[in-house]
Amino acid sequence: MTHSKIQHYGPVVGRSLLALLFIVTGLGILTNIPATAGYYTTLGIPAAALVAIVVLLIKLGAGGMLVAGVHAREAAWVLIVFVIGTILIAHTGQGQLIPFLKNLAIIGGLLLIAVHGAGPISWEKKCPCPVCKAKRGESSSAGGNNNRSPAGAPGNAGQNTATPQQQGNGGKHGG
Repeated sequence: MTHSKIQHYGPVVGRSLLALLFIVTGLGILTNIPATAGYYTTLGIPAAALVAIVVLLIKLGAGGMLVAGVHAREAAWVLIVFVIGTILIAHTGQGQLIPFLKNLAIIGGLLLIAVHGAGPISWEKKCPCPVCKAKRGESSSAGGNNNRSPAGAPGNAGQNTATPQQQGNGGKHGG
């Protein structure tokens, strides 16, 4: 019983805890972009104000996607690349071993999301984008008839044709 609860709730808790780091630091940037740009300048980053805005968008955007579980795999890959960049720019010098290792651990957690997806609890089932609709087997035809069966046959309009495991998603729903 406990194992199944961990499998069910663990991914959303893990995603949220990882995302918390990016969201909180993104909000910190939002409250003082000039100070962040000044810090980036000391690191030798050109166009520091623009970079601060891009970093803000990455942290809040991808962090929010992780929490919601919408395109969680894609968000995880974006954050993996971002954290690798952070390591290369800010955590390779003397006295940076612990921040370097912490960032590697963050990459490890993000890699689990990138590989396994969001887990059974996510908003991706409600995402209106064509990619998510295709994953769910929904038609996005121009005719506006979205009541087709997953195979596209018109005979099952309005009926739930998913198996019980698909309905419960079997813990396999990804981002």
